[in-house]
Amino acid sequence: MISLPKEWVRRTGLSQGDVLTIHQIDDGSLGIYPLSITQKKDVVKCIVNADKCNKPNLITRIITGVYIIGHETLELYSKISFSSEQLAEIRKTIQGLTGMSIVEQDMNHVIIKNFVDPTRFPTDGLLRRIYMITSWMQEASIKALKENKIPLANEVLHMEKEVDRIYWLIVRQMLLAAKDKSIEKKIGVESSLHIVGGRTVAMVLEKIGDLSEGIANEVITILNSKYKLEKPILNDLDIMYQKIHKIYDDSTKAFFTKDILGANNALEDIIGLYQEKDKLTENILSSYTKSVDSKNNPNNVVGIDVYVSLRSIIWRFSQIADYSGTICEITINRILEKPSEICHFEMQSPESI
Repeated sequence: MISLPKEWVRRTGLSQGDVLTIHQIDDGSLGIYPLSITQKKDVVKCIVNADKCNKPNLITRIITGVYIIGHETLELYSKISFSSEQLAEIRKTIQGLTGMSIVEQDMNHVIIKNFVDPTRFPTDGLLRRIYMITSWMQEASIKALKENKIPLANEVLHMEKEVDRIYWLIVRQMLLAAKDKSIEKKIGVESSLHIVGGRTVAMVLEKIGDLSEGIANEVITILNSKYKLEKPILNDLDIMYQKIHKIYDDSTKAFFTKDILGANNALEDIIGLYQEKDKLTENILSSYTKSVDSKNNPNNVVGIDVYVSLRSIIWRFSQIADYSGTICEITINRILEKPSEICHFEMQSPESI
């Protein structure tokens, strides 16, 4: 039996026989909640004055923000009537947000509702999906460059939108879990401490998606130019890609399997890549310079845009390695939260400190 504060009982409207629920909090304490409160879900409609949203992309950012903080219904209104540009921006924005649909629209009101329960999708599954998409984007871009396939590179650009959709859903999940502990278990979050780390990994994967899209754009620039890359350049680029792919693959696998040795090995590979990066860059760019001056280039097509694109691809590869390192660091920190064969904890008496 426990005694409850009289003022709290009165304020929450509890009566004899009411059911309470108890949740363990990360710091070891217990939280007591009336069942009526834990079951009650207030429906809040967010109302936005579109006439005040006359700055570029402000409507997009507001709709996205309302979505990720967990509101189910959003109403935008305009006293002076929506412009065609505003309506187009609204439609484009909700296409990038999982579950959002326009349910009512006229010249002065647009009502948007979310129809997807975020707890249906385990967070790790969504993170794996982003990894798989971004990994394919990188592979497809290099394949397009080697085989002169512009349509394949264009397909990569479409996939980046899917990465963004999944990313915003994960952010929405994390913020909802931060507000409601019951959501944590439903989406596979083991601890509130993992909410920040999970969002950081999602952000890193989304940034890698942006970098992968950028690589595809540079590939399209090269393929559209008059200059065609020779085999030594393509081979060196492929060597760098293979190294980056292994680092990215090992880093994400270590995160999902909680493999501290795998994360450490990936970090060591990143250090090794940094030591080789300048040499690989020099090989690629020097091979390009030699081929421009060769007899195989009688028209002396310098193609400065190709040179810039090559450097940009190399830089994006190095950034993917950097972000992979961030995933490894989060992995190691997360593993060290619990005792293991490598690390365990012992209680100390105050006198020994």
